[in-house]
Amino acid sequence: MYINSQLDGKGLHLMFSIIFTDGIYKGSTLEIQGADLFAMKEREFSIVSGTGYFRFVKGYGIMTTHFIDIPNLKAILKLDVTVNHY
Repeated sequence: MYINSQLDGKGLHLMFSIIFTDGIYKGSTLEIQGADLFAMKEREFSIVSGTGYFRFVKGYGIMTTHFIDIPNLKAILKLDVTVNHY
């Protein structure tokens, strides 16, 4: 989910889940939240929670834009995620 968070429309607040469907993490999720100033090529976001294998996880990620088409609401984003779990 993206929510407009700036009056000029250049900043968004993002919230989404990464759901693992295969391998040793199958059934687990990572919950991501943070600011997305999409005009920047690279930005940082928070890993705020998770389920399954990632229960009680904390971390951060770097999001890089590889392609963006604002009029058609399409983008290709790369996420690099670092997490600590207990």
